[in-house]
Amino acid sequence: MLNFAMVLMILAGIFGLPAAACSGACAGIGAAAGASNDPNAAGGQAIMETLMWLAVIASFGSIIVGALVKKFGKMVSGVSALLFCGIFGMLIIQMNVLGILSSLMLLIAAIMIFVAPPEQFRSVQKVEMTR
Repeated sequence: MLNFAMVLMILAGIFGLPAAACSGACAGIGAAAGASNDPNAAGGQAIMETLMWLAVIASFGSIIVGALVKKFGKMVSGVSALLFCGIFGMLIIQMNVLGILSSLMLLIAAIMIFVAPPEQFRSVQKVEMTR
């Protein structure tokens, strides 16, 4: 079950990269339309650019944490999956379908990580030599 959660996190990060590119296109269209010069649209333009960079960070973070789920443990991996899920969930402002898909995959992965038995995670045990 934990291996499937790892695969889901990595796939969510891979699907998140085009979602970040789509967010960048949305921000670029706003900048090309002159949103930075309009005082009423400048705030929305700043939100679009921020969402783009958050999606890039969440994509790479999801790939890295997904590859190291067993090493990071249940709490760090699960909370980071939920955090990345929230970041991709914010892309609903831009009607970004790939962001929503990534968000759902990360939510499923976070649930799977939290319900996984502790034996599936790597635990470092101190081994003492006997005489």
